[in-house]
Amino acid sequence: MAGPLRVRWLGRVPYREALALQQALFTHGAGDHLLLLEHPHVFTHGPRADLATNLRVEPASVGAELVGVKRGGDVTYHGPGQLVGYPIVGVPNSLGAGDHVCAIQRLVVGVLQDLGVADVGCLDDYPGVWVGVSGPNPRKICAIGVRLAHGRT
Repeated sequence: MAGPLRVRWLGRVPYREALALQQALFTHGAGDHLLLLEHPHVFTHGPRADLATNLRVEPASVGAELVGVKRGGDVTYHGPGQLVGYPIVGVPNSLGAGDHVCAIQRLVVGVLQDLGVADVGCLDDYPGVWVGVSGPNPRKICAIGVRLAHGRT
């Protein structure tokens, strides 16, 4: 049986500091954690990101940092007022990273529906959670990037 999920609100934290905390909890921490926070302006990208196509501004020109990270996905913006959640949790051996992302998407969709957000769901071929999914111009409300190693995220 899984133990409790330790949830912590950290306020506004620079991306590299939050990453160091995640790495420490992953390597040395016991149990499952969910870090909730926001970042100063920052763009992150996975190792296979197409920066030439998907980074449309020079980050420094808008007061942002650009940080390479070990996760799937392309370029992601984080900034003030945007809630970011970092789960550091055990994942059953039967789940791969893709299945884990799908489970997170289902959880987020359910929470948003419980909060009264209408027309929310997932789109084939586009990761994350979207609003306006039945219309012509859906908008992303939740991006998901996961790194799974040794049965933990």
